Amino acid sequence: MANTGMTQDRRDAMHWAEEWRIRQRNKRILLIVLAIVAVALLAFIINYVSIMVSRTTYASEEEMKAALQGRYETDYAEDIVIDGDSLTLTYYNQSHYDLEYAEKYGYSDYEDSVYDDEVVEWDYRRGQIKLKWMDTITVDKSGNLVYYHQQYKKTNEPKPTPLDPSLLSQYKQGYEDGLNAGEEDADSSDDAASGAGLTEEEQEAQDAVQESQDETQAAAEEAGVEPLPEAGDDV
Repeated sequence: MANTGMTQDRRDAMHWAEEWRIRQRNKRILLIVLAIVAVALLAFIINYVSIMVSRTTYASEEEMKAALQGRYETDYAEDIVIDGDSLTLTYYNQSHYDLEYAEKYGYSDYEDSVYDDEVVEWDYRRGQIKLKWMDTITVDKSGNLVYYHQQYKKTNEPKPTPLDPSLLSQYKQGYEDGLNAGEEDADSSDDAASGAGLTEEEQEAQDAVQESQDETQAAAEEAGVEPLPEAGDDV
Protein backbone atom coordinates (compact mmCIF):
# COMPACT_ATOMS: atom_id res chain seq x y z
CA MET A 1 0.00 0.00 0.00
CA ALA A 2 2.85 2.35 0.82
CA ASN A 3 4.44 1.77 -2.58
CA THR A 4 1.12 2.44 -4.27
CA GLY A 5 0.77 5.76 -2.39
CA MET A 6 4.28 6.85 -3.33
CA THR A 7 3.62 5.93 -6.98
CA GLN A 8 0.45 8.03 -7.00
CA ASP A 9 2.27 10.96 -5.38
CA ARG A 10 5.02 10.66 -7.96
CA ARG A 11 2.46 10.67 -10.76
CA ASP A 12 0.74 13.72 -9.29
CA ALA A 13 4.07 15.49 -8.97
CA MET A 14 4.98 14.70 -12.59
CA HIS A 15 1.53 15.88 -13.73
CA TRP A 16 1.84 19.20 -11.94
CA ALA A 17 5.42 19.62 -13.16
CA GLU A 18 4.23 19.12 -16.75
CA GLU A 19 1.43 21.63 -16.27
CA TRP A 20 3.89 24.12 -14.78
CA ARG A 21 6.26 23.61 -17.75
CA ILE A 22 3.41 24.16 -20.24
CA ARG A 23 2.28 27.29 -18.39
CA GLN A 24 5.82 28.68 -18.41
CA ARG A 25 6.21 27.90 -22.13
CA ASN A 26 2.91 29.61 -22.94
CA LYS A 27 3.94 32.59 -20.81
CA ARG A 28 7.22 32.90 -22.76
CA ILE A 29 5.37 32.68 -26.07
CA LEU A 30 2.91 35.36 -24.91
CA LEU A 31 5.78 37.62 -23.82
CA ILE A 32 7.52 37.16 -27.18
CA VAL A 33 4.31 37.98 -29.08
CA LEU A 34 3.69 41.05 -26.90
CA ALA A 35 7.30 42.18 -27.44
CA ILE A 36 6.93 41.82 -31.21
CA VAL A 37 3.65 43.77 -31.17
CA ALA A 38 5.21 46.47 -28.98
CA VAL A 39 8.23 46.83 -31.28
CA ALA A 40 5.99 46.99 -34.36
CA LEU A 41 3.73 49.57 -32.71
CA LEU A 42 6.73 51.64 -31.60
CA ALA A 43 8.20 51.51 -35.11
CA PHE A 44 4.85 52.61 -36.55
CA ILE A 45 4.59 55.49 -34.08
CA ILE A 46 8.16 56.63 -34.76
CA ASN A 47 7.62 56.44 -38.52
CA TYR A 48 4.28 58.25 -38.29
CA VAL A 49 5.72 60.99 -36.07
CA SER A 50 8.76 61.45 -38.32
CA ILE A 51 6.47 61.79 -41.35
CA MET A 52 4.11 64.22 -39.63
CA VAL A 53 7.01 66.33 -38.33
CA SER A 54 8.10 66.85 -41.96
CA ARG A 55 4.64 68.15 -42.92
CA THR A 56 2.48 71.18 -42.24
CA THR A 57 -0.90 70.40 -40.70
CA TYR A 58 -3.85 72.71 -40.17
CA ALA A 59 -6.75 73.27 -37.81
CA SER A 60 -9.40 72.89 -40.51
CA GLU A 61 -10.04 72.36 -44.22
CA GLU A 62 -10.84 76.05 -44.60
CA GLU A 63 -7.53 77.10 -43.05
CA MET A 64 -5.58 74.69 -45.26
CA LYS A 65 -7.39 75.72 -48.43
CA ALA A 66 -6.89 79.43 -47.73
CA ALA A 67 -3.20 78.97 -46.92
CA LEU A 68 -2.36 77.03 -50.09
CA GLN A 69 -3.89 79.24 -52.76
CA GLY A 70 -1.46 80.59 -55.34
CA ARG A 71 1.46 79.54 -57.50
CA TYR A 72 4.28 77.11 -56.67
CA GLU A 73 7.33 76.48 -58.84
CA THR A 74 10.41 74.29 -59.07
CA ASP A 75 13.85 75.30 -60.28
CA TYR A 76 13.33 73.23 -63.42
CA ALA A 77 10.46 74.69 -65.48
CA GLU A 78 7.45 73.29 -63.62
CA ASP A 79 4.73 74.93 -61.62
CA ILE A 80 1.49 74.21 -59.77
CA VAL A 81 -1.28 76.79 -59.48
CA ILE A 82 -4.09 76.35 -56.95
CA ASP A 83 -7.22 78.43 -57.51
CA GLY A 84 -10.05 77.51 -55.17
CA ASP A 85 -10.51 73.75 -55.55
CA SER A 86 -8.87 73.74 -59.00
CA LEU A 87 -5.24 72.76 -59.53
CA THR A 88 -3.15 73.17 -62.69
CA LEU A 89 0.22 71.45 -63.17
CA THR A 90 2.42 72.73 -66.00
CA TYR A 91 5.62 71.25 -67.41
CA TYR A 92 7.17 74.11 -69.37
CA ASN A 93 9.24 73.64 -72.49
CA GLN A 94 12.28 75.36 -71.04
CA SER A 95 13.64 76.36 -74.42
CA HIS A 96 10.55 78.58 -74.89
CA TYR A 97 11.35 80.66 -71.79
CA ASP A 98 15.07 80.54 -71.12
CA LEU A 99 17.16 82.22 -73.83
CA GLU A 100 20.46 80.88 -72.50
CA TYR A 101 19.05 77.34 -72.37
CA ALA A 102 17.63 77.62 -75.90
CA GLU A 103 20.90 79.00 -77.27
CA LYS A 104 22.85 76.19 -75.63
CA TYR A 105 20.58 73.20 -76.28
CA GLY A 106 18.30 74.31 -79.10
CA TYR A 107 14.77 75.62 -79.45
CA SER A 108 12.16 72.84 -79.40
CA ASP A 109 8.89 73.04 -81.31
CA TYR A 110 6.93 71.19 -78.63
CA GLU A 111 4.42 73.06 -76.47
CA ASP A 112 4.09 72.99 -72.69
CA SER A 113 2.26 70.05 -71.07
CA VAL A 114 -0.63 71.32 -68.95
CA TYR A 115 -2.82 69.17 -66.68
CA ASP A 116 -5.94 70.32 -64.83
CA ASP A 117 -7.39 68.54 -61.81
CA GLU A 118 -9.81 69.08 -58.93
CA VAL A 119 -9.18 68.78 -55.18
CA VAL A 120 -11.44 66.13 -53.66
CA GLU A 121 -10.13 66.43 -50.10
CA TRP A 122 -8.11 68.96 -48.13
CA ASP A 123 -6.67 66.47 -45.64
CA TYR A 124 -5.65 69.09 -43.08
CA ARG A 125 -4.80 66.56 -40.34
CA ARG A 126 -2.16 64.87 -42.51
CA GLY A 127 -1.09 67.87 -44.59
CA GLN A 128 -2.11 66.33 -47.91
CA ILE A 129 -4.08 67.46 -50.95
CA LYS A 130 -6.02 64.58 -52.48
CA LEU A 131 -6.98 65.03 -56.11
CA LYS A 132 -9.45 63.54 -58.54
CA TRP A 133 -6.91 61.69 -60.71
CA MET A 134 -3.43 63.02 -59.95
CA ASP A 135 -1.30 61.56 -57.17
CA THR A 136 -1.62 63.03 -53.67
CA ILE A 137 0.33 66.23 -53.01
CA THR A 138 2.00 66.71 -49.61
CA VAL A 139 2.58 70.01 -47.81
CA ASP A 140 6.09 70.01 -46.28
CA LYS A 141 7.09 71.71 -43.01
CA SER A 142 7.91 74.92 -44.90
CA GLY A 143 4.45 75.11 -46.43
CA ASN A 144 5.67 74.12 -49.89
CA LEU A 145 4.20 71.35 -52.04
CA VAL A 146 5.80 67.98 -52.77
CA TYR A 147 4.66 66.01 -55.81
CA TYR A 148 6.53 62.87 -56.95
CA HIS A 149 9.53 63.85 -54.77
CA GLN A 150 9.71 67.27 -56.46
CA GLN A 151 9.42 70.31 -54.20
CA TYR A 152 7.31 73.20 -55.50
CA LYS A 153 8.05 76.44 -53.63
CA LYS A 154 5.46 79.16 -53.03
CA THR A 155 6.10 82.25 -55.14
CA ASN A 156 4.48 85.58 -55.85
CA GLU A 157 6.05 85.69 -59.30
CA PRO A 158 3.62 85.39 -62.25
CA LYS A 159 3.80 82.59 -64.78
CA PRO A 160 6.76 82.98 -67.18
CA THR A 161 6.32 84.72 -70.52
CA PRO A 162 7.54 82.85 -73.64
CA LEU A 163 10.57 84.40 -75.29
CA ASP A 164 10.61 85.69 -78.85
CA PRO A 165 12.20 82.92 -80.97
CA SER A 166 13.72 85.57 -83.24
CA LEU A 167 16.11 86.38 -80.39
CA LEU A 168 17.88 83.09 -80.96
CA SER A 169 20.92 83.72 -83.09
CA GLN A 170 20.96 80.27 -84.70
CA TYR A 171 17.26 80.46 -85.61
CA LYS A 172 16.90 84.20 -86.19
CA GLN A 173 17.27 84.12 -89.96
CA GLY A 174 14.82 81.23 -90.27
CA TYR A 175 12.15 83.00 -88.24
CA GLU A 176 12.74 86.30 -90.04
CA ASP A 177 12.12 84.52 -93.33
CA GLY A 178 8.98 82.93 -91.92
CA LEU A 179 10.52 79.46 -91.97
CA ASN A 180 9.92 76.76 -89.42
CA ALA A 181 12.63 74.43 -88.25
CA GLY A 182 12.26 71.05 -89.96
CA GLU A 183 11.52 67.80 -88.18
CA GLU A 184 15.15 66.78 -88.37
CA ASP A 185 16.25 70.01 -86.67
CA ALA A 186 13.61 69.55 -83.97
CA ASP A 187 14.79 65.99 -83.33
CA SER A 188 18.41 67.09 -83.11
CA SER A 189 17.42 69.88 -80.70
CA ASP A 190 15.58 67.38 -78.49
CA ASP A 191 18.60 65.06 -78.54
CA ALA A 192 20.84 67.93 -77.49
CA ALA A 193 18.53 68.93 -74.66
CA SER A 194 18.17 65.33 -73.49
CA GLY A 195 21.79 64.80 -72.68
CA ALA A 196 24.53 66.35 -74.82
CA GLY A 197 26.53 68.90 -72.86
CA LEU A 198 24.37 68.65 -69.72
CA THR A 199 26.13 68.75 -66.38
CA GLU A 200 25.51 65.90 -63.96
CA GLU A 201 23.26 68.14 -61.86
CA GLU A 202 21.29 69.28 -64.92
CA GLN A 203 20.89 65.70 -66.12
CA GLU A 204 19.65 64.53 -62.71
CA ALA A 205 17.19 67.42 -62.59
CA GLN A 206 15.99 66.68 -66.12
CA ASP A 207 15.57 62.99 -65.25
CA ALA A 208 13.51 63.91 -62.18
CA VAL A 209 11.28 66.19 -64.24
CA GLN A 210 10.86 63.50 -66.90
CA GLU A 211 9.96 60.89 -64.29
CA SER A 212 7.38 63.23 -62.76
CA GLN A 213 5.93 64.02 -66.18
CA ASP A 214 5.81 60.34 -67.17
CA GLU A 215 3.98 59.45 -63.93
CA THR A 216 1.52 62.30 -64.44
CA GLN A 217 0.96 61.35 -68.07
CA ALA A 218 0.32 57.71 -67.09
CA ALA A 219 -2.19 58.82 -64.45
CA ALA A 220 -3.83 61.15 -66.95
CA GLU A 221 -4.20 58.39 -69.53
CA GLU A 222 -5.69 56.07 -66.92
CA ALA A 223 -8.18 58.80 -65.96
CA GLY A 224 -8.92 59.68 -69.58
CA VAL A 225 -7.49 63.19 -69.22
CA GLU A 226 -5.64 64.78 -72.14
CA PRO A 227 -2.99 67.52 -71.79
CA LEU A 228 -2.74 70.36 -74.28
CA PRO A 229 -1.70 69.04 -77.74
CA GLU A 230 1.90 69.37 -78.83
CA ALA A 231 2.82 71.73 -81.61
CA GLY A 232 2.25 70.14 -84.97
CA ASP A 233 -0.37 67.68 -83.73
CA ASP A 234 -3.83 67.63 -85.30
CA VAL A 235 -6.53 68.93 -82.99
